[in-house]
Amino acid sequence: MFRLQAIPARLAYTGPMTESSRFERALVVEDLDEPRRWLAELLPQALPGVREVDGAASVAAARSLIAHRRYGLALVDWGLPDGDGGQLIEQLVACSPQTVVIVATIHDDDAHVFPALRAGASGYILKSQPAEVVKAQLRRIEEGEPALSPSIAARMLRHFRVTAVPVADALADAPAAVAPAQLTEREVDVLRLIAKGYKAGEVAQLLSLSSHTVTGYVRDIYRKLGISSRAEATLEAARRGLVA
Repeated sequence: MFRLQAIPARLAYTGPMTESSRFERALVVEDLDEPRRWLAELLPQALPGVREVDGAASVAAARSLIAHRRYGLALVDWGLPDGDGGQLIEQLVACSPQTVVIVATIHDDDAHVFPALRAGASGYILKSQPAEVVKAQLRRIEEGEPALSPSIAARMLRHFRVTAVPVADALADAPAAVAPAQLTEREVDVLRLIAKGYKAGEVAQLLSLSSHTVTGYVRDIYRKLGISSRAEATLEAARRGLVA
């Protein structure tokens, strides 16, 4: 179901989000009617668990919705008539940490990509791509991986290559080596299994956890390690001696 009107307080949703309903309710924040409806139609095609999609055309309208409802997934355009998506993303992440927030925009430059990720977005897709490409990127979140357009992932890698301090200079300037990101015992267990090729559902069974919990661990691991793909996770696991 797709709707644009604000949700009255009497319909407020305050119950816990179960595994089966994780992405059942989604939000699309986009000021243009056509792309808003296009994204709303794509969501249940990419993620069959989506049953209800609310739409908002401004930051204010989105805030009215999230004041009364909890969403498992939110697609947020960066450029909105009453502000950019950064503050809205921060509010969504603060009010509902379980919500997966993905920026859906036409902007693929550093001035938009990095502020969005710093605000707390878990992914960044370009709505100028074909529908099948966008759906494939959205499906990645079911495995706990970030939804990133290929050009965005490439831009991130280029950014860190360009801004990285040469190794010799870093060793000369730094009083001590930078310690690797610290993971909890459970995060180490999840990283080891992900690196061995297990999917989130299989990891959940092996560790006697819910798939929702595992995807949360994967998201935290990616954030702590500054990575965005299973290949990078495997490399990091090998560096830590977790896999042969």
